[in-house]
Amino acid sequence: MGNVLVSEGDGGSSSSLFSSSPTSHPLLLYPLWVYVVLLVVARIIYLQPWGMVSERKRAIDRYQKKRSERFEQIKSRLNSEDGNVLERRNGIVSKTFEQLRDALQQEEYTAVEVHEAYMAKALQVQDRLNCLNEVIVESFEWAKEMDEKWRGKKEKPPLYGVPFSVKGNFHVKGYDCNLGLGKYVDMPMTDECTFVTHLRYLGAVPFVITTVPQALLSFVCSSSVYGTTANPHDVTRGPGGSSGGEGALAAAGGSPFGIGSDLLGSLRIPANMCGLTTLKPTESRFVVNNAHGGVPGRGRLGLGYGFFTKNVHEQVLLLREVLGHPAYTSLVPESSRQKFNEGATGENKKMRIGYFESDGWLPPVPSIARAVRDTVEKLKEDGHEMVLFKVPDVEKAAAMMFKNAMPDGGKYSRFLYSHDVVDKWLKQFVTLLNLPRCIRVAASYIIQLVSPQMALLARENVGSMDDVRYNQELTDNYKQQFIAYWKALGIDALVCPSFAVTAVTHEYPSQLAPCALSSGLFNLVDFPCGSLPVGRVSKGDDEAIVDPTVFPVGRNPILKLMRDGCKSSEGLPLTVQVVTLPLEEELCLSVMATIERLTNYDGKLPGEHSSTKSI
Repeated sequence: MGNVLVSEGDGGSSSSLFSSSPTSHPLLLYPLWVYVVLLVVARIIYLQPWGMVSERKRAIDRYQKKRSERFEQIKSRLNSEDGNVLERRNGIVSKTFEQLRDALQQEEYTAVEVHEAYMAKALQVQDRLNCLNEVIVESFEWAKEMDEKWRGKKEKPPLYGVPFSVKGNFHVKGYDCNLGLGKYVDMPMTDECTFVTHLRYLGAVPFVITTVPQALLSFVCSSSVYGTTANPHDVTRGPGGSSGGEGALAAAGGSPFGIGSDLLGSLRIPANMCGLTTLKPTESRFVVNNAHGGVPGRGRLGLGYGFFTKNVHEQVLLLREVLGHPAYTSLVPESSRQKFNEGATGENKKMRIGYFESDGWLPPVPSIARAVRDTVEKLKEDGHEMVLFKVPDVEKAAAMMFKNAMPDGGKYSRFLYSHDVVDKWLKQFVTLLNLPRCIRVAASYIIQLVSPQMALLARENVGSMDDVRYNQELTDNYKQQFIAYWKALGIDALVCPSFAVTAVTHEYPSQLAPCALSSGLFNLVDFPCGSLPVGRVSKGDDEAIVDPTVFPVGRNPILKLMRDGCKSSEGLPLTVQVVTLPLEEELCLSVMATIERLTNYDGKLPGEHSSTKSI
């Protein structure tokens, strides 16, 4: 890795070479055409079967074969024709998280029974959605050890025997954290993510590792190593990202709860597209080690870690075991010692709540704007005072956010994709990523005529360390400006779109990077924020998105892509986002609980009723 990074450096050694006299460097005595021929030959060799890309393709093929064989081995291990076993498994996976936790505490089930039921269910979901990287083979033994240690004892760990899924960028000892890249295949981790370690301390059992987008920075959940993950509500569409596999598995009932990370909305986007509930805490409230954060050495974007659940109450049950827990702060001393205040999550007062349907830079599709509008009306009817919120200097915020996402001008991202097998849904993104900065800036002046959002993405790029420092200064100042405006309005919380689009088919996400401001804005200012489902796309929403008087797209290619990607979405989940000031996670959950009470989302998948397929 180090050699590749050096070769992609600023060319310092080459500059020194060519600044000296020819006699100092004998290689320069050869004619220019010799070097051209050598470069051509090197390129040909690179493209041949013995080149780097081909070697990584072979490594991926070997890995995929082993992965498929492992899935089949586990299926065979769990296969049963015993009707009582199958009925018992169905009973286990049909329970809510709280019911399952209580049943384990009361010894209605063993940890082994629950583990086997969910492993079978997860593999069933995998066959439909392709959301698993790996099964954790050792989890069978871990579940057995849980029973041996705690069965028959009154005081069990709070999450005794509850299985959970692990996002693919979290380290699990003995398993890859390859980010869907061939260059990191067959490089198992030697440590464990502290989030996973703490949940194991609480008695929970990690049992599967889920898919992520190749190199993480996308909401198309697809990679050349693991393939493409589907949305449980519509398998022709994606689940979002980067915690896409987690979202798909949890929404399909394949895990009691999932865990993920959020740098630009990587928890909230899958929650939005799969109909789940999540909360991204303030970065300092819950610091996690031994996980790939997407952009090592990133700028000022707040990185949050959290859970996927079916409702707000489950978020409370889990977060109280994590935030400020003495065992966790002992494991990760830099994580906040502020204990979770469950008493502050209740619905005990009428509030002053800000709202907006559009951030003023990129309008959401009509269904999402309606979801916010309907939620605001319900809150008004419930007695809360609603105040229109206008995002301060929104275009400057967008510029700062995208610069913070790639504080090295995209060099690290280009390295990740370099000399690797790029996923088919990401090839266009990688092509644009590799365009020289001067070309992108020049093109932005023309693009500005049709799409200010695309133009901003093209031109806003750091070009030096001065740019990095100045952007971080602007970000710090903007956060203070945002807080000052918030306080001037006197609001307790903010309700707004979770994301600008609903679930779209796989070709759209890599072309819809401007949508990231909807979620990434609150990483920029590092505010806690949650997403929860409030309804579904209606037939009227489908009609509105193709009506130019409701959703005018003009010549703007981004708006056209949003319209085309969100057509025919009837029945897909709709969410809203709730935001509070830094370190006010409990208040955020309180507002989310109020909204959940006022709305009527049933959480069912298409065709899902009271009956459950046998596992």
